[in-house]
Amino acid sequence: MIDKNFGSWTVLTYCADKKPGKQYECLCKCGNIAIIPGTTLRAGRSTRCKDCMYAELYKPSDMIGKRFGKWTVKRWNDNAVNKHGTRGGHLYECVCDCGTELVIIGVDLRRGKTKGCNECGRLRNLEKATEKCTIHGMHKTSIYNTWSAMIYRCDNPNAIHYGRYGGRGITVCERWKDFVNFYEDMGDRPEGLTLDRIDNNGNYEPSNCRWITHGENCRNRYY
Repeated sequence: MIDKNFGSWTVLTYCADKKPGKQYECLCKCGNIAIIPGTTLRAGRSTRCKDCMYAELYKPSDMIGKRFGKWTVKRWNDNAVNKHGTRGGHLYECVCDCGTELVIIGVDLRRGKTKGCNECGRLRNLEKATEKCTIHGMHKTSIYNTWSAMIYRCDNPNAIHYGRYGGRGITVCERWKDFVNFYEDMGDRPEGLTLDRIDNNGNYEPSNCRWITHGENCRNRYY
């Protein structure tokens, strides 16, 4: 069997310590070495290494320039080391849309196991989390601060002015517990005006609220 060819395999030596059966160390024409049973070689069940088999199925040149998610394949490099520290499979030098370069196994690209670099994935997850948490996008605006202060002084016993509001039974109507509804009813706070209850003993609700100057609000305040 020594020096005989079986497809792309050339038998190098007999492995006496390998069982079961007679097995041989073989060299593929691409340079890969493998231990193969003699019966497998003679029956033609193995004619080349896995890399050569994949090369026939997926020609490396056909991958160049293709996009897989955010990755663009630049070149084939089977001498490079992938992220796992190995040289198994076809390896491709790829560039992410953000500019990050990485060597990736071809099968991972084709199967969609990687669609972008870790940094892009982190940013995308952050965007998704932000989208999920953002309902109206008006946080920190003047009208949102007005609404938040209204809720705070009526519902939080620790609020400085709770005694003047929630402490004496002033509440916020259920509709206005949702900022979107409050904004729909009251709109943006006019410059120089403040939120006021027409009936100082009444609750915060559409029929009992208006925008007035700070001076007018003081004259209408409960003492």
